[in-house]
Amino acid sequence: MTSTFQTFPGKLTIVFSGDLIGGADALKFSVDLRNALTDKIFELIEADASSVGFVNSSGLGMLIAARQAAQEHGAAFTLKSPGSQLRQLLSITKLTEILGVV
Repeated sequence: MTSTFQTFPGKLTIVFSGDLIGGADALKFSVDLRNALTDKIFELIEADASSVGFVNSSGLGMLIAARQAAQEHGAAFTLKSPGSQLRQLLSITKLTEILGVV
């Protein structure tokens, strides 16, 4: 899994690609996200999941952690373009609305 961060006025976009399965990738993502949020103000944090493959429970945890970080910084969080496997997983776990799926 890779994640890239793009900043725009008032908005941080996180672009995920590959499988969201936690492990070392989750730790790196957490550090990178905290660094991206340091000393910056965003109204919206948008996670683009259009290039995400498989997602397990650790991957869901990464998305929930990103939402939590957004809330801690006073920003809204949305999850954009989840694929069919992720969309189904979000539906089963009742996280679709919580993660602001668009």
